[in-house]
Amino acid sequence: MHRSRLCHLVIDVGDLDAAVVFWRAALDAAEEPLDPDVSGVYRRLVLPDSGIRVLLQRTGDAKTSKERMHLDLESDDVEAEVRRLERLGATRHDRQSYRDGDFWVLRDPWGNEFCVLRPEFPELLAARRAWPGEESG
Repeated sequence: MHRSRLCHLVIDVGDLDAAVVFWRAALDAAEEPLDPDVSGVYRRLVLPDSGIRVLLQRTGDAKTSKERMHLDLESDDVEAEVRRLERLGATRHDRQSYRDGDFWVLRDPWGNEFCVLRPEFPELLAARRAWPGEESG
């Protein structure tokens, strides 16, 4: 059995500094420090009343067909979670490397992209119920 939970709502932006100002004010959020190696691409906000973070992601992509927001799900067994989501109707779209490991970009049944990655917040993940029916591994 494994666990999964929503950890990030990711918002694509063109200007990280302006996005931090806007979303901090809009959400009454605080900025959470990130590794300086990724702070040029990502900035993370902590909501005052939730374990879910808002991750701002700098991109030069114009909004044409790419989603401007997507969900990140974290799991202590990424492959088991991807299989569970596939059973629900998701499809694998792209495998990416990040943080010394891989993560999956999936598409829901309507084509919306979301990611499944290794734990970002293990203490919050540990509080979630385990999905029944499949052992980790």
